[in-house]
Amino acid sequence: MTLLRELADQMKKAPLRGAFLLSASLLFFDLHAQSCAPCDSGLLEVAYVHDGDTLGLKDGRKLRLIGVNTPELGQGAAAEPGALAARQLLENLVSRSGGRVRLCLDAEKRDRYGRTLAHLYDHRGESINRQLLRQGAGYQIAVPPNLRNLRCYQDAEREARRGLSGVWRHPIADAAELHGTESGFRILTGRVARVGKSRSSLWLNLEGGLALRITWDDWERFEVEDPDNLLHAAVEIRGWIYHRDRRQRIRVRHPASIRWLDWH
Repeated sequence: MTLLRELADQMKKAPLRGAFLLSASLLFFDLHAQSCAPCDSGLLEVAYVHDGDTLGLKDGRKLRLIGVNTPELGQGAAAEPGALAARQLLENLVSRSGGRVRLCLDAEKRDRYGRTLAHLYDHRGESINRQLLRQGAGYQIAVPPNLRNLRCYQDAEREARRGLSGVWRHPIADAAELHGTESGFRILTGRVARVGKSRSSLWLNLEGGLALRITWDDWERFEVEDPDNLLHAAVEIRGWIYHRDRRQRIRVRHPASIRWLDWH
């Protein structure tokens, strides 16, 4: 921000020179925001695309993309808004890459369903995960320890969000308006009504009853000196709702999953 202010001052003094400097600076920031860690692995043939964040290789492996969560197609139920568009986009990206992709792994190689967790790149070396987020096909997610490309994916989502692309066309629901039966991935806003502590976790109870659980091990990643100061803070939270003791909960694994809206 300081650099941008300096450039703005230079524009006032010398409009043409300042305009050139500002344009060049913004171009640099844009290129930096778009960059993901390179992946130079060999190309692998894709057998099918299941949905916007899951596909299969001809070698038999089923892949779940890291850092991206797209709307669910639904099994025996109607597809979530944007699910078909997300699958179509992934199919198009794979097709443009000649039906072959580059696969780079992260710290954790498989999920609990046995799927290979993957950062995908096309034949030119461009991140497919990033392109999905940039076009609003889904939401950026951070699940430790697989945090390679986190900054890149966050930047791509911000671009889609600014442009109200894809999933960002839809308003974000209020956690206080949940009916108590919802499950699965959600992005919600809310306000902290209670801060609780147990032996293993910090609990942030939102108005309406949704409880956010952060284990003390995960809490070490958060730069908050006193969690009690979070009382009454407005938040935006993303994650998977699950049910325990007849209550709705979301486990928060990383600071990227929660945004403080009126707390500093």
